[in-house]
Amino acid sequence: MDTLLLGARGGLGRLIAVQLANRGHAVRTVTREVARDPDALIAAARGAGAIVNCAGASVAMGLGHGWRGYRAVDTPIGLAAAHAAKALDIRMVYVGVAHPPELARCAYVDAHERVVAAMRDLDGVVVRATGFYSAYAALLSMARRGFLIDIGNGRTRTNPIDERDLAEIVAEQVRGDGPREISVGGPDVLTRGEIFERVAQLAGRRVRMVRLPAWLAGINAAMVRVVHPRMGQFARFAVLLAKHDAIAPAVGTRRFDAYLGELSQRAA
Repeated sequence: MDTLLLGARGGLGRLIAVQLANRGHAVRTVTREVARDPDALIAAARGAGAIVNCAGASVAMGLGHGWRGYRAVDTPIGLAAAHAAKALDIRMVYVGVAHPPELARCAYVDAHERVVAAMRDLDGVVVRATGFYSAYAALLSMARRGFLIDIGNGRTRTNPIDERDLAEIVAEQVRGDGPREISVGGPDVLTRGEIFERVAQLAGRRVRMVRLPAWLAGINAAMVRVVHPRMGQFARFAVLLAKHDAIAPAVGTRRFDAYLGELSQRAA
């Protein structure tokens, strides 16, 4: 079966492409310009059996990754994908966000939820994932410089997932006939403090932990949003995650400590 994969150039997209190919799918890809054009996307998907969408703006907190907000990037691509899937009567698999109700109105989550709403009348499934292990990769280089900065009191809990597990789950949903939404996380439920402590242990030196009050981080996020919408929106999402638990069923099997060990070896 041909499957159109949106977001194939991203880290998760590359892993999904491998998993689809391993399952016998012929993977089609398109440019970002085609992905956001509903009519062009219909043409690109014609003859395919499914659309898999993991495309979106970068979550990297730095310059050089684009400045437009998530509603301006993720939502148009997702709506175009839903339009194409409905027009062609084919299945759509979408990678969404597992989140507590308190986060529903923030821009990062809302951008994804608008796509979820557009999928109500088509054959599809939303795979709601917690944070990715790779989101913590930048912490190791920071720790090796002797410090780590976190938001809040470090007591909120989450169970991030390895992208390799998530890619397998997404690929399985292309031919699946299960529920319309599944929430997935990794096997380890950890507090933010525990996550940062485990990263610090790999630094090979004494690491100073700096805790930024959530209220102050919220002010900073609002100020950043004025000049750089994407970074400001994701910073706001990070502030809310520091205040509320984000736990999903433990569907992933790869352990967080094992990922950190791999990361440490690669960075050595």
